[in-house]
Amino acid sequence: MVSLLASQLFPAWLGILKATTQEERAEKVKETLAVVEQLEAALAQCSNGKPFFAGDYVGFLDLVVGCNLLWFEALRRLFDVTFLVAGKTPLLANRAERFGATEAAREVVPDADMAVEFAKKLMASSGSAPVAS
Repeated sequence: MVSLLASQLFPAWLGILKATTQEERAEKVKETLAVVEQLEAALAQCSNGKPFFAGDYVGFLDLVVGCNLLWFEALRRLFDVTFLVAGKTPLLANRAERFGATEAAREVVPDADMAVEFAKKLMASSGSAPVAS
């Protein structure tokens, strides 16, 4: 699962920010949605009904996925695209909610506004397409 996150999820959502055309950005959104669906399926196979990937506590995979949640929120604010939807990805949506409520997440995950501002700087420096109105 870590391989899925590192080799597919991260490059897909980062590609949304770095896209040089709106068409390329739309393709990267599709790629990200497809990887999120794969992650949901993998989670369904290995979760055993526990609240976190590690079982009853936050573990390594929870931290890896949790770090992407901040960016999912930034992408939602910038491009009005939602990746975790209870009706489509209920396991991930629930885990995201539980992760965000943990003390560990509250202590270390920055505010999404910071991610949005950083994303705008990244987009400007990489020559990506502007945010569509």
